Amino acid sequence: MLNVENLKKYFPVERGVFRRIVDYVRAVDGISFEIRKGEVFALVGESGCGKTTTAKLIVGLLEPTDGGIFFHGKDISLLGRRELARKIQIIFQDPFASLNPRLTIGTIVGEAVKHKLESGGEKVKSKEIRKETKGLLNGVGLPVNILNEYPHQFSGGQRQRIGIARALAMQPELIVADEPVSSLDISVQAQILNLLLDLRDSLGLSYLLIAHDLNVVRFLSDRVAVMYQGKIVERGSVKKVYQGPQHSYTKRLLEAIPTPEPMPIE
Repeated sequence: MLNVENLKKYFPVERGVFRRIVDYVRAVDGISFEIRKGEVFALVGESGCGKTTTAKLIVGLLEPTDGGIFFHGKDISLLGRRELARKIQIIFQDPFASLNPRLTIGTIVGEAVKHKLESGGEKVKSKEIRKETKGLLNGVGLPVNILNEYPHQFSGGQRQRIGIARALAMQPELIVADEPVSSLDISVQAQILNLLLDLRDSLGLSYLLIAHDLNVVRFLSDRVAVMYQGKIVERGSVKKVYQGPQHSYTKRLLEAIPTPEPMPIE
């Protein structure tokens, strides 16, 4: 479905009065991978490794320095913004920051629905938009009577469900999930992860999961690629990488997974 080929993103480092470019930060430095239909592919690594920059390149929020991103064989740089949005959507890390606090839930999700329904050039009735918006909210486990409420009235998990509903409104084939549960309480994380899996099975979605939590990656993903300093240093099935890591950086990541302390016996 998605092919990333020798992708690079360099940010210039400027100094002096005349802001001369003296170097580049190689945030993404020549990575390649593919995502198959119906799978969850994870990019994992510590903060600053380039995984979030990769996500932004794939959804068109950044322009690559070099390399290509192909969706069903077509270069995404040749797609218009509207066409790309119908194919690839993103779920952001912070659900509150990604939702406009001045807009109601009905408007936040409904604008995406309207954008999709009017892609054919015809005007759509508000009644139809409202009906589909309710269906999306119901599909992510939210009551349909919240259309006139605002983001601050909901918990973190509920706001993330709203963000997921907004992403689904465009009926994408691929969803980029950028740390989708890292800002949520532990008790809520499993609910959101199970929801993502259920949506994959029911809607035939594929995911690019951006994460640093290896327990989340193990639970959700089919294959994983480990990023370090802008490069992919190891990849494979989750089982293969977790049970037999080859790169020293992957080994350090796995060793850092917290394990619960055994309860003392009284």
